[in-house]
Amino acid sequence: MIVDAGIGAAELLRRPVSGRVVSVHRKAAYLRLDGSLVALVAPDADPGPIHVRCAALPPCRVGEHVTGDGPRLAGERWALRGPGAVWRGTVPGTLVDSALARKALISGEIVEAAARTETLDDLAATVGGRGPGLTPAGDDVLAGAVLVAWAAGADEARLVALTGAVRTTEVSRAFLAWAARGQSVAPAHDWLHAVAAGDRAGAGRALARLHRLGADSGRHLGAGMALGFAQLPRVVSQTARAATGPGLRQRV
Repeated sequence: MIVDAGIGAAELLRRPVSGRVVSVHRKAAYLRLDGSLVALVAPDADPGPIHVRCAALPPCRVGEHVTGDGPRLAGERWALRGPGAVWRGTVPGTLVDSALARKALISGEIVEAAARTETLDDLAATVGGRGPGLTPAGDDVLAGAVLVAWAAGADEARLVALTGAVRTTEVSRAFLAWAARGQSVAPAHDWLHAVAAGDRAGAGRALARLHRLGADSGRHLGAGMALGFAQLPRVVSQTARAATGPGLRQRV
């Protein structure tokens, strides 16, 4: 059974799709459906834009054929019924740099290189694609900064073009593309709201959840968001767009 699906995955699962399992991991299986990536994850995983949380992670095998018809997604030896709820991350109406945001910074070569950049273009050129793994550390940093830029009012089309130009892994490319549209994993959105509200306890809890993601993906994502806060005045002036009004923004 499908518990819920992120907005990106939900868009795919509403219609007939076909594809294959491209990789299987301890806590996730990645499917390429009609050219787009979806991650099947267990119910205790945090929601995310391409995540499909399942009551139990199915026994996927790399290369197996997968089809979907809307209410049902099936492999060769398993089937999931949905569609489940649609999850969508929100961002605060206002972001202001603060000491609380900077608590997410971590040490390390990639973060230190990122901190020396002055624009998102420089950041992408400096750290994009750097590091090993499904989502290189440099991309995690970039995704955090891009998410903050989107929340601060940066032009979405420009962010999509910037992240789309990064040469990286298929998984990382998918998460970067959704960060450019204002969507990331749930703890990142919770952290943004807590920092904007000056909620130290809430920010600490969200950051702890972020740090549990992957080997160090969540730590670098958080550091990227912290750098994004530090660059807010420059980001807004470089990639400004018309304000969308107060309150929570949910545009995708």
